[in-house]
Amino acid sequence: MRGRFSTSRNEKLSPIKYLNLPKALYLAILRKYLKIFPSLPWIPFSAARKLNKIIKADWNILEIGAGTSTIWLSKRSKHVVSIEADMEWFNVLNSKIKTENITNIDLRFEWTAEKMSDFNEFPDHHFDLIYIDGGPREICCLNAIPKVKKGGYIYLDNSDSDVLSGNGSKILHDCVSDHSNIKKFVDFVPGNFMINEGLLAQLI
Repeated sequence: MRGRFSTSRNEKLSPIKYLNLPKALYLAILRKYLKIFPSLPWIPFSAARKLNKIIKADWNILEIGAGTSTIWLSKRSKHVVSIEADMEWFNVLNSKIKTENITNIDLRFEWTAEKMSDFNEFPDHHFDLIYIDGGPREICCLNAIPKVKKGGYIYLDNSDSDVLSGNGSKILHDCVSDHSNIKKFVDFVPGNFMINEGLLAQLI
């Protein structure tokens, strides 16, 4: 059973990761009581650090499930296509993008699972990173594989959750021949005072 300090698969947080506890608590208080949202993606701190290291300025990124991650990703890459299913959040984020005059985000509203996971409009081997934090995640993982460049990445958030991600984690493990190209991140997340798991697969 999932706890505040364990994943859905009952994996515990390593002791070194507790160094992130004060920051996670502080950001969670800001969000809950002052409605100040963190500018970081709501994924494990260690996953965000890894993405920050690998993303390059010429990258094309596809994001399923827009969020604070959308603008964060856009500041580090060439172009972001982001698909969001919640109209209220879409409007908030769209307004912020326009106010800040951000020109490299293609934000789209789509609430049907079938269309959120249909990437056929994009050529194969087009994206450097496909970032999955919403939609039908299992199908998104499956459909993402041919759309990622050789050497590119697929990130799946909540990879420990059968409810949210289904067999997404297994799909990503099966699509790489060398499991050293799969990185798992278990850590606190900004905005919520709890731990989360994310999975990053590099397709070689």
